[in-house]
Amino acid sequence: MASKLWLAVAATLAVWGCTTQQDQPPPDVWTADYNVGFASMVACLAAPPTGAFQVYAPSYPEAGRARIVFIPANTPQARSEYIVTQMVGNNSLVSWKRFGSMRGLDWLDDAARQRADACARNP
Repeated sequence: MASKLWLAVAATLAVWGCTTQQDQPPPDVWTADYNVGFASMVACLAAPPTGAFQVYAPSYPEAGRARIVFIPANTPQARSEYIVTQMVGNNSLVSWKRFGSMRGLDWLDDAARQRADACARNP
């Protein structure tokens, strides 16, 4: 009986040990619903930015979803991206994710939100 209990505990710990924080996708920093078509929003967010930012061509992990990397040129380790999801009608859901544990990047989150808001005003 004790050996069965020991095996159950060992199996549970093994599974728990394989699931780390790194295995989990980062939570969204912010998410917003925009009254802009999917293709227009993706094109706008993927357009070359002004200022000290870099953007990469969108990737499409699945239909109706685009991933656009947007990072500060002088801080490439601040990996961050937009996830644009096609919604019903002429709407797009934009999520902003930042990877890693760098602190003090609220300015980057704000710049990303301002860029998405501008795309919604001028698609």
